[in-house]
Amino acid sequence: MIQNKCILLLGGSSDQLFIIKSAHEMGLETAVIDGNKFAPGLALGTYSAPIDFSNIPVVIDYVYGLKRRGVNICGVSVMGSDVPHIVSTIAQEFSWIGPSAQTGKWAIDKYEMKCRFVEKGIPIPKFTLVRSSEDVVNCWKKWNFSSVVIKPTDRAGSRGVRIISQTDEVKDAYENAVYCSKNGDVILEEYLAGPQISTESIFTEAHAVTPGFADRVYEGMDVFWPQIMENGGWVPSLVDHAMKKAVCDLVEKAARALGIQRGVAKGDVVIHPEKGPVIIEMAARLSGGDFSESLVPLGYGINYVKAVLKIAIGEDPDWDDMLPKWQKAVANRYFFLPPGKLEAIEGMDSIQNTRAVKKLKIFYEIGDTIPEISHHGQRVGVVVIAGENRETVQKDIDQIYNSLKFKVNGRWVTGNANKRNNLSEANH
Repeated sequence: MIQNKCILLLGGSSDQLFIIKSAHEMGLETAVIDGNKFAPGLALGTYSAPIDFSNIPVVIDYVYGLKRRGVNICGVSVMGSDVPHIVSTIAQEFSWIGPSAQTGKWAIDKYEMKCRFVEKGIPIPKFTLVRSSEDVVNCWKKWNFSSVVIKPTDRAGSRGVRIISQTDEVKDAYENAVYCSKNGDVILEEYLAGPQISTESIFTEAHAVTPGFADRVYEGMDVFWPQIMENGGWVPSLVDHAMKKAVCDLVEKAARALGIQRGVAKGDVVIHPEKGPVIIEMAARLSGGDFSESLVPLGYGINYVKAVLKIAIGEDPDWDDMLPKWQKAVANRYFFLPPGKLEAIEGMDSIQNTRAVKKLKIFYEIGDTIPEISHHGQRVGVVVIAGENRETVQKDIDQIYNSLKFKVNGRWVTGNANKRNNLSEANH
């Protein structure tokens, strides 16, 4: 009797639970590893171990151990964590499907990625490496743009990213980017205004489809300026058919430029009013958060995470499974709080019992200290809402922001970013 196929999954945090459950629904066994011994995914895996997946020799030894036990482990995948270079090394060791070493290098270094895009004629913002605040000022003056974006070359989740619109912002923005960088490299880019789109595309050598396509939400996030903080997304997108095709063609071409032949690519695109769709960044992995987990499955009835798993174990996906089965309006929104001690939360029960709410999760416990929010990883919680159209979903979003209240340092506040300090003991 041939044992069920097993897939190695890197990470067992709440961000990875969906990929674990999807694998089990497909009849796959899972080997889940995470450096946090309390990671919830470790309890769900068919096999699991508290291993930091960045320790590649230990991971490889663990896989060989499973093989000696007769486990039919035949692939590796990841959701949310930006580690294509690690996936590549592990896959090559066992002759599994995975990104090449070169693809892994391009995908984790924004400067190398953009150089590759220039080489292949992919439209991107103007960019350069900068080594000092003076470099930033000189390049900015030479370019003569009204605003520029500064960021580390090797971080995700908005860490170290700021828009610079005034020269007195340069020093602090540059030092913050260097501080957040792992390798010390910082990139300066042209800031392009326009609607932003999140995409997720699935590839084999002969096929490419983009079932993940969502409008990104930045409205109402001025309180974080000059940081760039996203507040979720919408499906279906409001862009017309012709523009959607142009965006899909662009992200699929960009992924091929990075050498992605079998697997997944996550694209961030801005639709500039004069230049059209332009690639901001691309990742060689499944997105974290709620894009592939909630927005697309609820909005269209598509679980393309299963397609990614099939490719990882050496099988071709069923392309018909990535055609929409229905179309509903779905949005995810985040909760943002001022820094301080989280003392109480009110309104959770009534919101969780609302039919339109498909997910409500708070990432902090009562008694935890909320940090000054500087990147996506520090958001306080998330809600996912589904409905027949955007108007009804937006009403639900507004109602949820008004109903859910947090007590921080003795003061009642809301999780709405621009209104998070507007409650008081008197009006609560």
